[in-house]
Amino acid sequence: MNPKAKKWTLGQSNAWNEIREHQKLVLGHPTIWMHTASYGEFEQGLPIIEAIKEAYPNYKIWVTFFSPSGYEHRKNEPLVDVVTYLPFDSKKNAALFIELVNPKLVVFVKYEFWFYYLNEAKNKNIPVILASAIFRSNQIFFKWYGNFYKNMLSLFTSILVQNKTSYELLMHNIQHQNIAITGDTRFDRVIKTVSQTNHISWINLLSNHKKIIAGSTWTADEIILNKTTAHFNEFNWIIVPHHVDPKSIQSTLNIFPNAITLTQLLDSGIQHPKPIVLIVDKIGLLRTLYQYSYISYIGGGFGKDGVHNVLEPAAFGKPVIWGANDLKYSEAIGLRNHKGGYSIHNEADLIMHISNLLQSSDTYNQICQNAHNYIIENEGATKKTMSEIVKYLSVS
Repeated sequence: MNPKAKKWTLGQSNAWNEIREHQKLVLGHPTIWMHTASYGEFEQGLPIIEAIKEAYPNYKIWVTFFSPSGYEHRKNEPLVDVVTYLPFDSKKNAALFIELVNPKLVVFVKYEFWFYYLNEAKNKNIPVILASAIFRSNQIFFKWYGNFYKNMLSLFTSILVQNKTSYELLMHNIQHQNIAITGDTRFDRVIKTVSQTNHISWINLLSNHKKIIAGSTWTADEIILNKTTAHFNEFNWIIVPHHVDPKSIQSTLNIFPNAITLTQLLDSGIQHPKPIVLIVDKIGLLRTLYQYSYISYIGGGFGKDGVHNVLEPAAFGKPVIWGANDLKYSEAIGLRNHKGGYSIHNEADLIMHISNLLQSSDTYNQICQNAHNYIIENEGATKKTMSEIVKYLSVS
């Protein structure tokens, strides 16, 4: 069993003990339950949590995860009162969980559709909001055999979607009284991140050469990046793998044999006069690191899971490059359409785009401005989402 699967199995086996233990933290308080499948969905939910906490400080927030990556990274999130796994979707589990948590409002973020939990909430007259949702025409809801899933959407009190395409798909295919376009709350999240960014002191141990920062990389990304470093050895290359456990870091070092890790850099404390390849083997640094990038690369676009978060570097007004598997990611498509970034198919594409950005300062500056404008133009989803949430919350 791989480590992630093992964590998930252990988490599920202990879920009910944890839920019963944490129930005392919300007893006597109005509670909002938010379900986010994984880390990425939590990033979308966090601006909503912050807004709720500001407007309704007496409410408790209970967050559930399905993925261990989300749970492990956010189980001690200070803005949240309780974090647990969500037990398997069954009639018995749904009834018991909702009885114990007793939420006044339920918020599911983006993708999640758990029939028994949704049905139990509806039977209990608990409003359920689907926030920052996105739909595509090839999803099962819109297939001739997808009536069960299509009908599941009627269990949501409100469906708040990211874009016009999703809105029109729902309006043409389901009968629902409360569907609205509110946008993607991750734009608000990255804007706030930029405003609160602090300096990273160890950056001064690198040379003053420009930096290419590659975040959330997988093996397929790293192979392409390693071949590209030989063409641009005047850069400091900072590689931040998606996984930073010892085995994954060693795998990355095998691809970049001349690299050093951040731990080694910090242990030495020596300032490097020439550009190096640095492998970041610590978590929690990536979104802050992007402020130092000349060009940013986002991993995941050469794997089945797809490209990771392109919004974080774009919020700093940096050109962004990523792999070709981005068709399910409206934010990547939007950034590309705004000419703030590029998707690539191979090493040759990556070399070409970096070369073009280096050759013309006018081109570079325009791409930076395009990336920044794309983020700012999509600000405000949290405020629109809260205008729906307040309908269901009472001040007490």
